[in-house]
Amino acid sequence: MLVKSGGRGLLIDAGLGPRTLAPALHRRDIGVDQLDAVLLTHEHDDHLRGAAAVSSRLRAPVIANRATLAAASQRTELRHVKEMASGSEGRFGDFTVRSFQIDHDAAEPVGYVVEVAGYRIAYATDVGCPCDGLREGLRGANLCILESNHDLQWLRRGPYSPHMKERVAGSQGHLSNCSAAALLAERLDADGPACIWLAHLSAVNNSPSLARRYVTETIRAATRVPFALEIALRDRPSAMWRPGRAAAQLSLF
Repeated sequence: MLVKSGGRGLLIDAGLGPRTLAPALHRRDIGVDQLDAVLLTHEHDDHLRGAAAVSSRLRAPVIANRATLAAASQRTELRHVKEMASGSEGRFGDFTVRSFQIDHDAAEPVGYVVEVAGYRIAYATDVGCPCDGLREGLRGANLCILESNHDLQWLRRGPYSPHMKERVAGSQGHLSNCSAAALLAERLDADGPACIWLAHLSAVNNSPSLARRYVTETIRAATRVPFALEIALRDRPSAMWRPGRAAAQLSLF
């Protein structure tokens, strides 16, 4: 997730490889010394893979809590790091960032709230279950980026081993379409309209069309609060949001 403001950028997670990620940043006019930070939610490879290269090439610090930095150092060499304790707030250029703890099978996973130019973005992927920290993070966000990893029926019928199915569906695994929809309906009822991106969809146990249809229909059945919903694809830059405008699904153009 790239957040841009005034020609500067802030990157949340870096799971794409540097051959994909660095050119994608350059196409969005983020070059050397224009990236203020790379925030890590946790140390799993699909969130960490490009962090070292992007940090080095663009001269941007990698930001995470102590446990995540320690675990990440066992997987890759991060040279320019800054520690930010879970639940604390930091300032990186024009971006104000606050982390909140979530449940996942990692060292100390977090989500982030980014505030810039009067707007608030909440980002939470790899979420085992709804929790108070996650609810607080989504509160008041103009853009809510939330994991909608799997459909429970597809997971149960799918090719994963029993152990892997139990892990994915467990309280430290991943959020289902059903759980994501219920949490988002709760957020809309409590705080009003928002733009929503469903993220971190499984390539095996979900699909963009299924997630979009299920979550949209479930939210509409639960609340009349208006919302805009898009899918953030798992393998390439896709959705784009500008304050005051409807979301755009770039993959459709």
